[in-house]
Order: sequence, then C-alpha cells, then structure tokens
Amino acid sequence: MTLLGQIVDAKRLEVASASRKRPLSSLEREVSRAPSVRTFAPNPSPDQGRPRIIAEMKRRSPSRGLIRDPYDPEGLAETYRKGGASALSILTDATFFGGSLEDLGRVRMSPAGEILPLLRKDFIIDPYQVWESRCAGADIVLLIVRILTQPELVEFLDLARALGMVALVETHTEEEVSRALEAGADLIGVNHRDLDTLSIDRDRGERLARMIPGGIGKVAESGLRTNADYRRMGEIGFSAVLVGEGFLLSPDPLRALEEFRGTLD
Repeated sequence: MTLLGQIVDAKRLEVASASRKRPLSSLEREVSRAPSVRTFAPNPSPDQGRPRIIAEMKRRSPSRGLIRDPYDPEGLAETYRKGGASALSILTDATFFGGSLEDLGRVRMSPAGEILPLLRKDFIIDPYQVWESRCAGADIVLLIVRILTQPELVEFLDLARALGMVALVETHTEEEVSRALEAGADLIGVNHRDLDTLSIDRDRGERLARMIPGGIGKVAESGLRTNADYRRMGEIGFSAVLVGEGFLLSPDPLRALEEFRGTLD
C-alpha cells in the first residue's frame, strides 16, 4: 500500500472516532458560534509576477521526519505575519504530521490568526471534516482530488461554499486538473510532490498551470525554496504559492520568508 493509501485508511478511522465523540448534529449547532470567515481570493493574475504566500506550519512530515522542535504555532504565525505572508496553512493530521485541530484553534485566537486567513491542511474524506474545519475557525479547506470521487469532490466544494469557506483543490496530473475544473473549483493547487513517491517535479507546475483558465486562482505547492522559485511561479501565472519546509527548516523563518520574497534589506 502507498503512503497516501495508509494516510487515507488512518483518516477514516480517525473520522469515525471523532464523529462518535462529537456527532455531526453537534457541529451543525456549533458552527454559528465559529469565528467569522476571512476572505482569501488570490488575484488570478499576480501583481507584477509576485504571488501571494501561504506560509505553512507543521511539526513533522513523512518525508522529513521531525521538522521543528520546539513547535510554537502562535509564534510561527506572528513570524509569518511580520514577513508578509497572506495566509497560513496549518497541518492538522496527527498520525503522520503531528498536528491537531487544537493547533488551528490556537492560531485562530492569536493576534496573527485574527488577521490572516487560515487553511486547514489535512486529508478530507468526509463531510464531517468540512463542518469540523469551520467550527475550528478555518477559512480555507484543502480538497485533494486524488483521494476523492467526483461526486465527493462536488459535494465537499458545495459544502465549503455553503459554510462561507474557500476550497483549495489540489491536483497532481492533467486528469486531476480536468476533474477540478469540471467540479467547479475556483482555486486550484498544483502540488509538485508526487504523493506516492514523495519526489519533486517542478516542471509539473508549468505544465498544469497552462490547463487552468484565466479567472481561476492557481496555487503552486511543494518544493519551492528560493526567490528564483518564487519569481518563476509568478512568471508561469501562479497567483499564490504554498511554502512550508523552506521556512520551517531555517533557524530563522522570518529571514527565510523575507529572502524568499526578495524583500530582505
């Protein structure tokens, strides 16, 4: 079984356990008390080739192991805000990434989290998780085309919109981009990392970006580390980039973010 298959199987067990402890009917009642949604709608044509930056936070990953210890979500959020990030991505998967919904909730209540939109980055395979995301204060949810059927993708997109959130629909192949477009996605991510082998292919971004029509936001994900990478994604037409390990592995994430943006004095 591939790593992605293992993650999805574990996620099904996790969702089943969570829904027993906190039924969907409870989330449907709680959602009205959730923090208000902040808009995240990247300009499909980046300003002067400068995409917006979604800065990611996570404790560990299957490819890297432990990434940051100690891990301070609130502190990282403030660092990213100071560095010019436009949104924050928070890994909430516990088994493989060491995250939690509590991490997202803590950031949402922090000064930076009151300003910047938050993406819940997880492996969403059930409507329960979309409701759960909104209750926790997420403004954006990640939907990975590869792990969803087409009816599920449409259903989750519609539910996210009904709850006021944006869905970042992640793709890896031409067929997945076509499925995202058919489902009506208005924010499509292209992940340079192969979810089966974990290898990086930066040429994928340029190839798949050409398939995404104007008027739809494009987000480049994974394997971006330098200002040259950042500028290249803008030239290709990406309206935002999602960067995690390039900042998190640095002893000074603020400096790493400023160097990536090209704003370091």
